[in-house]
Amino acid sequence: MAIKRSYASKRLYIIEWRVTMNRIAKAGSLLLLLSICLADVQKWSSHSAHILPHKHWEMGLFQPFRYGYSESLEYSTHPLWFFVMPNVIFKKKHEDFLKYNMASKWSMYYPTPILNMVARNGIGGFIDPTFQMPPMLGLSLSLLMTKQMVGTELTFSSGFDLGINFGELEERSNIELPLLYHRLGVFQNNYGLHTGIDIEKNITNKTSVFLDFDLSILPGMGIGKSDSGMGKIFGEYAIEHKLLLMHNRSDGFRVITGYKFIYGKYPFGEESRLLPFVPLLDLWVPMIELQWSGLRK
Repeated sequence: MAIKRSYASKRLYIIEWRVTMNRIAKAGSLLLLLSICLADVQKWSSHSAHILPHKHWEMGLFQPFRYGYSESLEYSTHPLWFFVMPNVIFKKKHEDFLKYNMASKWSMYYPTPILNMVARNGIGGFIDPTFQMPPMLGLSLSLLMTKQMVGTELTFSSGFDLGINFGELEERSNIELPLLYHRLGVFQNNYGLHTGIDIEKNITNKTSVFLDFDLSILPGMGIGKSDSGMGKIFGEYAIEHKLLLMHNRSDGFRVITGYKFIYGKYPFGEESRLLPFVPLLDLWVPMIELQWSGLRK
């Protein structure tokens, strides 16, 4: 009996260990996907129409590397995620319009490698492994308008997104999670629209607060006969809001904390979520980001 209990105990331990490893792996895969999507935490001027000065650079723990290529052009990329999701963003300065600073932002990304990584059963899987993700190219264009008003910087942005598939994409291959669903849904819908407003105000010489509201829509996607309200007009949509407290420890180092709130329409209905969210602990934790900047000699 002792031997049987020992064997049963070991078998139970192995099962519990596999379940725990599966949860950790899924949390790791989810963290990787969400960190890419959460990388819009604002830096010194990344959200606005202002261009990073020539030869200046910025980077953060979860943020893309950003570089001022010239006085009118900057580029950014996620160096850590580049091998699982090649990506690049260009921001171009334009002439002022009605006292607004103007800029356009062009982005390209190739999500196929990371999606194929999570297309598996068991540990780290989010997509059915029978679905082979085809080559996909995401394109996005945004117009930015920034203006100082009563000591507050306002930025208005609008644009469109394109999802180009070089092969057949299975409709059931999307990941129905906040942030991920609507960003990847553009490949199912082939296009999407986005608009938003950003507000930033200095509290002290070194501390400022940032607030934004963004709307992303996938026109016509998921509309049913029973839909009403925004779902009937926009299709599937997401409303995102961030509140950040930013403290400049020095000219080249900054600490950011805050939260991101999402409310959206999904295939299973409407849902809201406060991020960052830790799946293993089933709770929300404050967003913490460290950012650095400097000048290339």
